[in-house]
Parts: sequence; C-alpha cells; structure tokens
Amino acid sequence: MAEAIVGPLVGRLQELALGQARALVGVNADIQKLKDKLMWLQAFLREADAKRRAVSDEVTKVWVLQTRDAVFDAEDALDHYYLQLDKSRYPMWICPTAKLVTTFTTQAHIRHKLSRKIKAINSRLEDIIENKHKYKIEEANTKTTGTWKASTSISYTHKKLEYLHESDVPIHVEERKKLEKVLLTTPEDLHGKEHNPVIISVFGKSGVGKTTLVRKIFKEIGKQKQFDIQAMECFAPYLSATNILQQIVQQLTKDNKNCPRNMVLKMLEEELKEQKYLLVIDGEVSGTELNNILSTLPIGHAGSRIVHITESKPEEPPSNYHHVTIELKTIDKSISKKMFLHHMEITGGLPLAIALLSGLMKTKESPGEWQKVFEYLKSKQSKQIDDMLSICCDDLPHELKCCFLYLAAFPANVTIEARSLVSMWVAEGFLRSKVGKSMEDIGYFYLKELSARNLVSLVQMDDDSNVSNMTVTIQNKVHEFLQFEAHEASFLEVHSGDDIPTLTSARRLSLQNYTDKYAVLANPLPKLRSIFSQFEQEPKEELETMTKSIQAYVCCSPQQGTIASMQKKNIKSHIKELLHGSEFLRVINIQGIEIGNRLTRAIGKAVHLQYLGITSCSLENIPSSIGNLTSLQTLDVRETNVRKLPKAFWMIKTLRHVFGFILKLPKQTVNLKQLHTLDSIELEDFEQGLDNTLGEMIHLEGLVIWNISNGNVEALLSALRKLESLKTLNLQGNNITSSVFTTLFLRRLKFMVLDGELDFSSDQLNNGLALPNLTMLTLRETKVTQEFINKLAKLPSLVTLALCLGSYKDQELVFFSNKFRCLKKLKVDVEKLKKVEIKLSMLPKLKKLEIRTHDSHHYQEHEVTHQEHEQKTVISWKKENAIQVE
Repeated sequence: MAEAIVGPLVGRLQELALGQARALVGVNADIQKLKDKLMWLQAFLREADAKRRAVSDEVTKVWVLQTRDAVFDAEDALDHYYLQLDKSRYPMWICPTAKLVTTFTTQAHIRHKLSRKIKAINSRLEDIIENKHKYKIEEANTKTTGTWKASTSISYTHKKLEYLHESDVPIHVEERKKLEKVLLTTPEDLHGKEHNPVIISVFGKSGVGKTTLVRKIFKEIGKQKQFDIQAMECFAPYLSATNILQQIVQQLTKDNKNCPRNMVLKMLEEELKEQKYLLVIDGEVSGTELNNILSTLPIGHAGSRIVHITESKPEEPPSNYHHVTIELKTIDKSISKKMFLHHMEITGGLPLAIALLSGLMKTKESPGEWQKVFEYLKSKQSKQIDDMLSICCDDLPHELKCCFLYLAAFPANVTIEARSLVSMWVAEGFLRSKVGKSMEDIGYFYLKELSARNLVSLVQMDDDSNVSNMTVTIQNKVHEFLQFEAHEASFLEVHSGDDIPTLTSARRLSLQNYTDKYAVLANPLPKLRSIFSQFEQEPKEELETMTKSIQAYVCCSPQQGTIASMQKKNIKSHIKELLHGSEFLRVINIQGIEIGNRLTRAIGKAVHLQYLGITSCSLENIPSSIGNLTSLQTLDVRETNVRKLPKAFWMIKTLRHVFGFILKLPKQTVNLKQLHTLDSIELEDFEQGLDNTLGEMIHLEGLVIWNISNGNVEALLSALRKLESLKTLNLQGNNITSSVFTTLFLRRLKFMVLDGELDFSSDQLNNGLALPNLTMLTLRETKVTQEFINKLAKLPSLVTLALCLGSYKDQELVFFSNKFRCLKKLKVDVEKLKKVEIKLSMLPKLKKLEIRTHDSHHYQEHEVTHQEHEQKTVISWKKENAIQVE
C-alpha cells in the first residue's frame, strides 16, 4: 500500500508547478524532476506491493520503507513552503511599499529553502533508485510466484447505483423465516399470556451475512408499518450503554439531532413509552452493558422487539426477558455455486469471500486473467478471507488505494455519510477533476467502484439513486485488514486502547478509544495532517467525581502529581495545544466531544485546514478567527447548536460545502462561486433581495432552505433563477410558490422536496412545466389537488413521485387521462384519501405502488408485472381494502 501515499503528492506538485510557475521560475526544474521520479517510483511500488505478499523479502521491505520516508519528507517540504508563504502575507493595513519590499524579500528566501530541500530529496531518491538496481530487487522479484495483472484504471462512465445492489440469491432461508416469525408473532402465541419483553440475538462469524439479513427484514417490516417506531443503530465495538442509547435517541428524534447526555433517558422514555417498537442494536457489546441497556429501555407496548447482532454467542439477558437465539452459519456448496458458479473452494463458503471474489472478477475481461487470479489464490496457504482481501486491495488502481485506506479512520461497523467522506477525500488532495467532472463527481465514482468490488456496502439509498444521500459501511473483517494496511504504510495511526503510544510522527490520527481520551493529545504532533475522533461524552457529574478522586489520590501519592495534572486538563486546552502544535492540519473531524459553547479562537491558527466537522451538543458559537482559514472547503456543524456563523466565515472564497441546521444567511457574503452545497439555511424578510448573496453562488448543486414566507418568497425566486447548476432543491415554509415548476433556469434540477402549502395557480402552469431533468419529486403538507397532479404529467423525466402526509387534499386520486411516460414508482401516504385508481396505459413504466394510511397504520405495496402492463389493467385501492388488479 506504499504507492497510495505517492499519488496525492504527485498531484500537488503538478498544482504547485502550474499555479506558481512565475514565482517558482528557479525551482520549477527541480519540482518537475521530483515529480518524474515519484511517478516512476509509484509504478515500482505497485509491483512491489503485489509481490511482497508472495514472498518475504527484507531487501524489498527496506527499499519500500526508504521510499516512503523520502515521499513524506517531500510532502513536509511542500506543506512547509505553503505555510511560510501564508505567514509572509502581511495584513492590508501595512504600508503598500513596505509590504511589497518585505514580502518579496521573505518569499525569495522561502523559495530558496524549498529549492534546497527538493534538491536534497531528489538526490536521496536517486540513491534509492540506484539501490534498486544495486541489490537486484527486480531480479529477486521475478523468482517469486507469478501474479495476476492488477487493474490500472477505472471507467468514468456513468454507473447507476441500481446495478450495485447485492445478489438476489436467497441465503439463510430457514434463519430468515425464524426471525420473521419471532418479530411478527403476537406476544400470546410467543410466550403465553404474560407480557415479557423479547430480545432476539442473531450471531455468527464475521462475514456470514448477519447485518445483511436483519437489514433486509428491517426495511420490509418498516414499509408494512408493523411497529409504531423502528430504529437500527450500528456502532463501534464495546461502547458504553449510555453512548449506544444516545445514538438510538438521535436516530429516533430526526428533527432534533442534539441529544445531551443527561437527557438520554428522559428522551428515550418519551419516544418509546406505550409504543410498539423495534430496535436493532448492531455491534459487539459486553454482557454488562447490554444488561444496562435492557434494564433502561421502557417495556413498550405488547409486541415490541429488540434485536442484537453479534459475533460471539450471546449471554443470557435479565430474567424478565424472553430470549430467542438465531445462529447464522456458512452456506453450503449448492448456494455458493449459485452466488458464484466456479471455484467455490477458494471462498470456503463464506458469503463475504464470495462477494469479494465476484467483485474482483468484474474488473477482469479475459478468461486468462480469471485463471491467473484463481491460480494465485489456490497457491496461498493462509486464511482464505485474508488472501481474498489482499488481492482485492492490491488490484485497486493507485488513485483508489488512498481513498480505500482512508476508511480505516472510522470505527468498525458504523455508517459513513458519502458526501462527508468525499469532502474529506477532496480536502486530503486525493481527488483531481478530470474528463469534465468535478472532484466530488470523481469521488462518487470512486465510491461506486469500491461498492461494485464489494469492498464497501451500500446501506441506504433514496428512491432514485441520489448518490450524495448515500451512506456506506465497512464489514468488520475488511475494516481489520484496512487498519493493518494503513498502519504498515504509516498512512494512519489508530489510538484505540488505554495505552499512550508515541505518535510524534503520525500524519493521520484516529482516536477510537473510550477511556483516557485526551492523553494522546498532550504530546506534540508536528507532522499531523488529519485528526478524527469518536469520543464518548462523559457526563459532568462523572468528571467532577473523577477530579475529586484524582485530588484525593494526589494528596496520598505526591509522586503521581504529574499524571493527575495531565488528567485534569480539559478538552479545550488539548484542542488549543493541538491547533498551535500541528501547523499542517488539513482535516479535523471531531465527534462527541463537549467543547463548551464556543470553539477556541486558536482554530484560526490552522491556516492549511480544508475540512472542519464538529459534533457537540454544547457548541453554539464559532469565533471570527475562522476567517483566517483561507483554504477551508467544508464546514459541518449540523449536530451542534450553531445557528449563526461569523461574517468573516462567509468571506472565505474557497468554500465548497456548508452543512448546518437552519443557519442564518447573512445580508452580505463574498462571491462564493465555488460553493456546491448549502444545507441548510433560514431566510429572513429580505428587502434588498438575495441576488448578491444566494444569487452569486452560481455553481450551487444542493440547496436546503427553511422558513420560507410571504416576506422572502419573491427574493428567493429571483435568486433561484441565477442558480442554473442546482441538482437538489429542498424548500420548507408556509408559502411555496409553484413558480419553481415553471422557471427555465432550473433545467438541471433532478431532486426536489417541497414541504409547505403550495401557492398553486392553474393558469400559471397551463403553458407547461420547465423541469426537463426532474426525476424525483416529494411533496409534504402542500395540500395540492387532482388538477395539480394532472399537470405533473408534463414532467418528461419524472421517475418517482412521493405524496407524503398532508400533500394531497382531495379524497380520490386517479391516473386516467394524463400520461406519465417515465413514472416507475408512486408512493401515496395521505390521511384523507379514500380511493386510488390507476390505468396502467397512463403509467406505462410503473413498477411499484406503495400506499400508506396514517390513521390505521395500514401499508400495502404492489409490484406491477409485465403481463399487467400488456393487458392494460386497472389498479385500484379503496380505504380499508387491499389493492385490486382488474
């Protein structure tokens, strides 16, 4: 995996040479020479990576290690140059003449230092290349076992997510039936008249398909509304009970992401009391913590269920629980052959191995390539799943390897938001725009490719494959492999235990421990580029108790004063020290740390920072010093109480993505032409209009706006006419104008959600609708009529139409006279509706109909067959009756 660290550096050298060609006229030749050497070394490293697993070769290991260190030194030199360049730029108030002379002198000195360093690194790389020939590394490698031809590139053609779904071959059929029976059986039939809560333990070895099975059933039951409340939470191994419950509450309260630790039990009681609920807890948890969870959960209404997914055989729960265990074992040969027809013995009957092998073979075109892969795998003597992971990883093109390794920074078994992940890849410099695609587009292509190879799993997709709303997860075995590889390549260090490792040379640090959290930050981290944290929030009472215990211990043991002093430092001081001592920081992704109501002003010291994401219930204010981050691309403060950002923030020209919850849009911003995502903002009554703020964000692709009213609707419409790049639009308010359907400037819009009463005028829509690329439309509380629905037939690309609660006010909904040529999915979820009638000749491509009524919690769905379309049948539904096909 050493080659993964070279690619981003080559790209940055290219940018440096092009972006500052005039300023670096004396250094450019050395930069080009360094870039050329790195490109050759990258090719050599790719071969070495593939062959190092075949044979233990100490000479090659030393050569790879020296190359890696030289690459890191080159990256340090480059980052130090940019840092000194930023510091040399004097404030605007300095005398222009003095500023010009001083800046020229300083920058000349900086360029001279960069030139010296690059020449030294070039000389060092020449020695490394010479050693390659001197010690005949190539000759030694030719004697090793033959390998397959690894992929060198990926296709950038459009790949629909619908083709990336998992195999439809049924596995674990009996276990599935048992789980469905236990979930849906009435309490009386399950364990007599007594109302005992039920916990179901689904267990089996990693990769056997536990989460996949449970998630399928969870989604199907969710559509049928068998339970009042459903939640499925995946979490890192061995979290505390309070932390797990906190994550569950955050999922249950979607409109209130902030869940203070001291409010967990109260909010849980409010959400689940007297409700029939289904909770799925996916992850390893100790018997003690599981019992704490079970004793805390409200009993709920009869029929409530708790499912725990675990690898180890579960312990018995408290005696008042009825316990059902379901073990998943490896599948037999017949099913394995259906999933993958040949060479079943390589996979050992493990579904994960089958999925990985099939994903790998998708990239091989000829039978000869297939045969080489099979021969290589059969020649290996170690564990089959480890060999499969190695070959799948080595087969990745170099531009994907660093992106794949990056996933090791996240804890095992957690869901990762695609757009946040891609934003971090951009900040790290892993992505380069190409073939007319933005860096984000390339990132989503990479994510789809990893999914197609079954190295990551799709967890959630919307109805029409909006990739930015996708979340992914990594299987535990894959995650273990990734963490090992990332550590071996010095790509990432993970602090997950109670020890305090020496991490002064760490370039990326992931804090995945849940005890002694802050100690590792007390040491200087001068090389650090990225920091990730998955801290468990400690209640104030526990901190006070801990402090008193430390003080008492210090009185008894003076020699322990240094340790106690370190432990008493709060997280604010540690973050401040981190920002002062780690000048090269590009990514800060901090989750679950209570940092107080204000972020430290020291954040302005991290001038290289490009991604800042914070999850903290207590955070309310961002300091104006954030304006110093002139390279910042992404800010994510969604799960905080931040509602207003300083004016200096909106003056950062490099912003690409702003994620928050109902942020106030200021009356003045710099021209944010690079901004792609603004999610979400609140509009006030704007007399002067929005043309010079929102209207200037001409490359905006995703926009979410709250609290639209009569006072700002015209200003908003005027600004929207300038946003011709919009692909996703979400509007919520008391008054939403139907002009969004007729404006010619939203022709690229694909996904639209309208939440609030729609100001609909029949005359306004008579001239036709102007959204030629709209594929998915969701209406909520819009109170539209049959007349408006008929008008929607003029949308030529509409694939999914979702009519949610309060969206439709008539009692009958019919599709008889207006042809929806592309509509494939119709979702109807309205309270007053009494009848739905569809003539299939009017919906020639309809595949699925879903009907849900909230008053009776009734859910029905119908898959439309090819025969029904040929016969041009009529599908009808009446309240309290089943869907009829005539």
